Amino acid sequence: MQFPKPVICVSACLNGENVRYNGQTISDDFVRLLLKFCLPFNVCPEVSIGLGVPRDRILVYYDNNQYKLFQPATQKDVTNLMEQFALSFLSNVHDIDGFILKAKSPSCGVSGTKIYKDTMGKVFHAKGKGLFAAQVLNKFGYLPVEDEGRLRDEDIREHFLIRIFTFAYFREMVDNNPTIQSLLKFHQDCKYILMTYNQKKLNELGRIVAGYKKGEFDNILNEYKTAFYNAFNKKPSQKQHINSLLHIFGYFSDKLNTNEKKHFLHLIDQYRENKIRRTVIIELLRNWAHRFNDTYLLSQKYLNPYPEELAVR
Repeated sequence: MQFPKPVICVSACLNGENVRYNGQTISDDFVRLLLKFCLPFNVCPEVSIGLGVPRDRILVYYDNNQYKLFQPATQKDVTNLMEQFALSFLSNVHDIDGFILKAKSPSCGVSGTKIYKDTMGKVFHAKGKGLFAAQVLNKFGYLPVEDEGRLRDEDIREHFLIRIFTFAYFREMVDNNPTIQSLLKFHQDCKYILMTYNQKKLNELGRIVAGYKKGEFDNILNEYKTAFYNAFNKKPSQKQHINSLLHIFGYFSDKLNTNEKKHFLHLIDQYRENKIRRTVIIELLRNWAHRFNDTYLLSQKYLNPYPEELAVR
């Protein structure tokens, strides 16, 4: 199956560039694999504001209700430089599906950056965001923004993958071909992903599409797009996944024999008890969709959300 390539902004050090503060290169196996299926573009905020490679370390400190960026060795405050760069850079970012930023970085850290109470980094305050990452989250909070460390968690990784590939599909299907027909097709293909993530948003999106009137597509599209992105804000629970799996199973209930039905429900119980991965059930549903030549289900992104090479093994 062909998948559209998500457009991803990635910290340059995670994509092979020699831009680390200590002059060393780093590599992350999953990020390297993922980017083969994406259209990445790099950013290194620290090099972009002229700090060079190698460079003396910078740190985030908290002062007078503000987060500031400081280089102890040179006694240089680079807060304004970083904020100006972030605003300028992000204002030119369009048609993007997500970000992968460097964990714990004073510029790019998404959540684990050390923040200090002093400019010399001797008194720890808390963990939080790097200054560039904070601007990313402020402007693109509706998009997936993760660091390579958090992506080692299986649930976080899957949530990230589903979102970036679904958002890329939206760009390919609808943004690049803005017609009511393409929007209807997209909505149909993403029914069970939307059901899994947010049943209320699925219903809302259905009403938006159903309310289309000739000559009003731009308004419909903008309304749909806002609600669609908001549908993915929260990672779905196991219960929400089971609900979607049972709905899809319902398409086959009159075609399967008693033993096949019992086997499926047994797998659901095993998944509920965390004894098997959900992918075991999805693979079975895919097989049945092929067996019964159900083109509607075969087109469902829930059953094929992203390339198999990226799946957790």
